[in-house]
Amino acid sequence: MTELRILYVGETWNGSSARSMREALSALPDVDMDDVGEDLYFPRGRSLLVRGSNRLLRSWYRAELEREIAARLAALRPDVLMVYKGGDVSAATVRGAKRAGVFTTNIFPDCSPHAHGSVMREAIGEYDLVVSTKPFHPAGWGPVYGYANPCVYVPHGYDPIVHFWPDPPDNKDFDLVLATTWRPQHHALMQQLAVALAGQAVRVGIIGTGWREREKQLPSKWILGQSLTGRAYGDWLRRGRIVIAPVHRDVVIAGVRQPGDEDTTRTYELAAMGCFFLHSRTPFVRTIYDEKSEAPMWDDAAELAALVRHYLPLEAERRAIAARAHARAVPAYSIPNRAAQLLEHVKAGLAKYRNTPR
Repeated sequence: MTELRILYVGETWNGSSARSMREALSALPDVDMDDVGEDLYFPRGRSLLVRGSNRLLRSWYRAELEREIAARLAALRPDVLMVYKGGDVSAATVRGAKRAGVFTTNIFPDCSPHAHGSVMREAIGEYDLVVSTKPFHPAGWGPVYGYANPCVYVPHGYDPIVHFWPDPPDNKDFDLVLATTWRPQHHALMQQLAVALAGQAVRVGIIGTGWREREKQLPSKWILGQSLTGRAYGDWLRRGRIVIAPVHRDVVIAGVRQPGDEDTTRTYELAAMGCFFLHSRTPFVRTIYDEKSEAPMWDDAAELAALVRHYLPLEAERRAIAARAHARAVPAYSIPNRAAQLLEHVKAGLAKYRNTPR
């Protein structure tokens, strides 16, 4: 069996989608993988001084990353350069790989390639293939986003090492939990939910970047925390009797509205964790879970509050629904399965690339 040599560029922290996909691809029998840890070139900091210094030095950090990619390409001569999102991988780096005869692939996990700065906006149109986790991207890749390169779809998934629990959770000390980065629409949802559930003794926990800074705008008894990663993220979510799973549907770039999320990584991770979750209703999610028996869904805060009031006292019913979602997702919605699908697209694209005169 001929091995496919891949140079992979992506983040390395435990629980990141980039790391999960890298490990799943590496486990496939016909893949020979080397990698460059993108996040290792961009130091993080919490203080204003460190964050300000990092912003000033970002172009230098990017140059270091791109020099390393170029050096690895020259030394390893891979078949494929595969970049997971790659907000700091420039169009020039992609074009350089293509001049060297390397098939270039981007795995794009977000709503819009226009939302992450000019470097990504320009670079993503240069890849020989874009593999998106959004079901609406292939049809809109040209008409909505203005790109001419091929775009195919492979869904998000859960990492069996990070997000899978074989048994249902037992230690539930929150009634409702939410784990997501703060966004205005998520904030409005939770404020409306607080009003709808006023007078009921509901213990609520929220983790994610941006929430603690706004604690005065939410009920004082709610517990707010910073983001968690890896297994700690799943341990925390499993503490909730009910998990709220919103999606980011309000995407406006430079005043232009673009398609928003139909699903997120949580759509798959929560089921694999054995959590009972209430998911934003979207046309796509209704095709992957049954909303009556596997993942109850809501359109607004009023419907969400009604579902919370209905299911909160029904422990046995919540457990049965969570078990059915778990059975649906495991192992079908796993990242190893997604990696195999992705690799087939890459092989087909590479074959076409090699047979096309240049």
